Amino acid sequence: MFTGRNNGRPRRCIFYILAFLFSQFLFVIILLRSESFDNVPLSQQTKHDNDSWEHYLDWREFISYTSERSAKFYLYNLNLSDTLGVIRKLPSTRHYSCGYRPRNLPPPSKANVSVVISFHNEARSMLLRTIVSLLARTPEDYLHELILVDDGSQDVTLLADLKRWMGGVFGASRRLGVQFLVNRERKGLIWSRNRGASLAGGHYVLFLDSHCEVNEGWLEPLLERLTLSPQLAVSPVLDPIDPLTLGYRKGNELLKGGFDWSLHFHWLRRQLAEKELPEMPYKSPAFAGGILMMSREWFLKLGGFNSYLKIWGGESIELAIKLWLCGGQIEIVPCSRIGHIFRRRHAFDFPPQSDAQETYLHRMLIGFAIPHFSPTQYSNSKIIAESWLDEYKNMFYALRPAARRIPLDYTSDEMQQLSRQRQCQPFEWYLRHVSPELRMQFEELAATGSLRNGDRCLHARQKDAQLMLASCHHGDVTQWSMLRSSGQLSTQRELCLGVASTKRITLEPCGRNETTRMTQRWLRLGTHLLHAGTLQCLDNPLRDRLELSVCRPHAPSQSFQFALEMETHT
Repeated sequence: MFTGRNNGRPRRCIFYILAFLFSQFLFVIILLRSESFDNVPLSQQTKHDNDSWEHYLDWREFISYTSERSAKFYLYNLNLSDTLGVIRKLPSTRHYSCGYRPRNLPPPSKANVSVVISFHNEARSMLLRTIVSLLARTPEDYLHELILVDDGSQDVTLLADLKRWMGGVFGASRRLGVQFLVNRERKGLIWSRNRGASLAGGHYVLFLDSHCEVNEGWLEPLLERLTLSPQLAVSPVLDPIDPLTLGYRKGNELLKGGFDWSLHFHWLRRQLAEKELPEMPYKSPAFAGGILMMSREWFLKLGGFNSYLKIWGGESIELAIKLWLCGGQIEIVPCSRIGHIFRRRHAFDFPPQSDAQETYLHRMLIGFAIPHFSPTQYSNSKIIAESWLDEYKNMFYALRPAARRIPLDYTSDEMQQLSRQRQCQPFEWYLRHVSPELRMQFEELAATGSLRNGDRCLHARQKDAQLMLASCHHGDVTQWSMLRSSGQLSTQRELCLGVASTKRITLEPCGRNETTRMTQRWLRLGTHLLHAGTLQCLDNPLRDRLELSVCRPHAPSQSFQFALEMETHT
């Protein structure tokens, strides 16, 4: 018997081992299946129970009516977008602590949200993914309504088809209100967002682009911050979605939004204070993109987006300046994440009636070069400068002199009236308290703008950086900056005017070490540019020739004048 008992024990051990391995195998299979999330019906991905989702599969039919356009039309991978499904599993990109800390949220009855999405010629699959990710990952009690504004899309049945599809899928299962608005002709993002906000009924309004995917838990951190002040505006960290691969990557919580004196948007490096953690909310001079959320009442009191701005461009900068100067604040909240496709350039043409040549089309995105525009493409920026920059608007005009000649059917009286009513601060206050980077940029400059010699301006050709003297009325004439500390004379592409050992005038990358800086150091002597190393002056003795020669006090060929001088020179 003792021997028999010993023979049975190994068999039982083998059985237990096999059973354990089999259970682990089943667990792995289940885990892998749960990770394959891209095309699973919404009913299996969200907390909504006991709903009928049989119409959900109709999304393939809905997107099949997408206009036949090339990928270049949308500037993202349309074929891949059409195959991803209406929702997919996104990586968690926020700090792990964001999901565990309890939130101090007001009741939904006092903090519900209206979401405004304006779109023009967006692909159906992309628009649908934006909407479904929002509905699936937003607490239903806090989502008051969705306002969709079709801004003159060429796909004329899009909104009607979308309304039918959403009614079939969500109609009986949600209390959500949906407004479908159509602009029969193109009105622009600015006009459409203002219209959506004016019709909204929620306590807060969120402006969302139509090529986004909201991530899990995006709303609660924003709501928590908004309860601290009725005059606060908040933005999530934007996780970039690659336009070619549609890969979803972690956005950088160490960046904040800002702009330069040309009123181009830039990302700025965030400096952490002592004991400040990267995942903490932080103040930002401007919105990081056009996705923002604030009290609807506060938005309307500020006059919304400036209605004189045309179509698209600069509206977020204008609102940010206005908000800060008139008693508000802007915060970026790293615990809130929304994915956003940053396209390489603006995807669509502007309508003829908007006069594209008079509209500022550019937003500076991280990693993209600043294009050169014709003089008439800066009306939006000019409106911002005239409305809010006070005497500092001369900095804008020095860098964009062509903007002076743009006629505007607008005066700054409206903004000045708002400024008096809200007791808004002057722009100097913004430089001191909100954007020290912009102030430092101003204080570091001894002179800036175009550099004129007679009736022509010194120009660095973009394709080969060759120096030439060209008409000052050229739209892309080079803007120079003379740095106060180093004496370097730099273009916007950080190429500096220097002198080679042969005394030949050069244009090379601005040097960082002292040896290189000496070859690029210039001194101001009246209207002359004196090279510090050779003690000779920049000269234009012949029409297209630059050289160094002995300084002559009254020589017109040695007189070079900046558009804006910060110092008086003798």
